[in-house]
Amino acid sequence: MERSEACGSSTDKKRAAIELTQYMVHKHYCENDPEALIALFDEPLAWFGAGENEYASGRDTVSAIFREFAGKVPKCIVSEEEYRAEELAPDVYLCTGRMWIATDPATHVYLRVHQRITTVFRWKNGTARCCHIHISNPYSEMVSDDVGFPTQMARQTYEYMESHLREQEKRPDAQNAELASIYETIPCAIFRLARTGGIYRMLTFNQALADILGYPREEIEAMDCSSGLLGDVVPEDASAIHAALRRLKNPGDYTHVTYRVRDRSGQCIHLRCKINLISEGEDGQIIQYSAFNVSRSVELETLLSRLSFEDSLTGLFNRNRFNHDMDNYLSEGKTRLGVASLDLNGLKEVNDQLGHSAGDALLQRTAGHIRRAFPEKGYRIGGDEFIIIDEDLDEAAFASAIQALCQSMENDHIRIACGYAWRAAHCSVKEQLEEADAHMYQSKKRYYSDRRHDRRKN
Repeated sequence: MERSEACGSSTDKKRAAIELTQYMVHKHYCENDPEALIALFDEPLAWFGAGENEYASGRDTVSAIFREFAGKVPKCIVSEEEYRAEELAPDVYLCTGRMWIATDPATHVYLRVHQRITTVFRWKNGTARCCHIHISNPYSEMVSDDVGFPTQMARQTYEYMESHLREQEKRPDAQNAELASIYETIPCAIFRLARTGGIYRMLTFNQALADILGYPREEIEAMDCSSGLLGDVVPEDASAIHAALRRLKNPGDYTHVTYRVRDRSGQCIHLRCKINLISEGEDGQIIQYSAFNVSRSVELETLLSRLSFEDSLTGLFNRNRFNHDMDNYLSEGKTRLGVASLDLNGLKEVNDQLGHSAGDALLQRTAGHIRRAFPEKGYRIGGDEFIIIDEDLDEAAFASAIQALCQSMENDHIRIACGYAWRAAHCSVKEQLEEADAHMYQSKKRYYSDRRHDRRKN
């Protein structure tokens, strides 16, 4: 690269001095091309390098030194360049510059320094030639084995960076240890899984999980959680967990699910979980389960539900449950349905003559027969009124079961009025109950038409 007579004015020559200095910087640091610089050297030439002993004069001497730089200067990136040129004398121009020099990461050395340079260009016969170069790395950055570049310091810096990065890499382990210590103070079970391509693997868990499931830690570590399930999950609940996991798509997503799992003794435990998608990275998606053992709460809820739907005296379903089930039956189409209405005869006489405790015992005996004949299908909806709703038996089987029930009560000296209705199409609890009631009242009428059972008699 030369500047010819086209650069006639002082302004042009200043600009040329700046461009030539920038050219030399890039050829030296970015391309390590000493011949490109040597082509610009003038005679006489003075050079001051970055090292304490790097100085020489004479074009041939300096050229020989620069040729030693070939292959020694690592590839660099030059940025934030600033240059200024001044005219020292006719056709003699001083250029000063400063820039950041950083090694290319591919060189496996690391250095970033604020570099300065001074050059002097002299125009001879219309062509610019360099007669002075001063590179101003601090001497402390250069050692005796360095040639043209503080390579040793750069490598030491890189090694330091490597060491620092290794320390940084250890930090996640320390953070994991700290996180684990926090996990151990939390009363709920926590475990983290990594999800990659729909396959899960265990990352960590706390002692509370081991305590809830009743397994030693090493057995939990050996459990297969590739499907996202940990432990002996009740099969009927597995689909709910899988559906919850499918809802987690992006970091920050979370969902809740309650499911059952069997502990080491085989006991069924209810876990209420919040499942979070914590993050996503090279290890896949990190999913965290936070699970509370809510077995006692579920038991209490079940008990409260049972008490609200159960007749306290007989153990059959009560009117609340009957009304609740009626709503369900009204909204669901049934392919077959049997409804029976039963009324206990003579309860008032028993209460009046033998006391209410005897009447309660009679109700309990009646309920026992109903419960044995139609488990989970009997209701006590009033003092002496009972209902049976069955959707499993065909007409013959239902009629036979009702007759057998009435006979067993008769054998137990229980007088019952009973009527029933069965349909295979156009099923309606309401309509069939009205039909069953009509038959029951006919039965009751026949019972009380017998003067032996006339309640009007003293």
